[in-house]
Amino acid sequence: MSAVTSNLSMTAKLIEFFVLKTKGHITKFQLFKFLYLADLYATRWHGKQITDLHWIFYKYGPWEEDIDKTLRSLESLQKVVQTKSGEAILIRPGKNAMSIEQLELPISMQYMLENIRAAWSGTTQKQQQELRDYVYATAPMKDVLEKEYTPDQKQPLNLLKERELLLAELGNLVCK
Repeated sequence: MSAVTSNLSMTAKLIEFFVLKTKGHITKFQLFKFLYLADLYATRWHGKQITDLHWIFYKYGPWEEDIDKTLRSLESLQKVVQTKSGEAILIRPGKNAMSIEQLELPISMQYMLENIRAAWSGTTQKQQQELRDYVYATAPMKDVLEKEYTPDQKQPLNLLKERELLLAELGNLVCK
């Protein structure tokens, strides 16, 4: 692993991966959801997240303040550029963006991340709504949404709920 990539957090690497793979056609809204789905899928199948993010439900879905901090850091390094486009914030590769190869992500992880990107890319309102609906239908989100809360409350998201659902589904298949 090179010194450049060893200094990057996994969150920073995933942000750069998604920004590069979408060629800068990714909104901040999507990026948050893509990162959530990456951690969710890893937890579902392997029992642990890829990142060290502590996901919470806040206002518009899964959120973690370290993502904003990481984006600002990547922007100061000119690895990404955030621009306003109507109501959305687009995140594009900066002049110092790395290549996918330089991120040194395992190929199996790249396949998972590419599947997320392929399934949920697109910046139309319809595509954004479909992504939101999908994320809101995940087990951790449903768990929080079943409780009483106000949008300004920060509710922890238990990503292991998705793994529990998978194990229950597998158990039901074995018992049949």
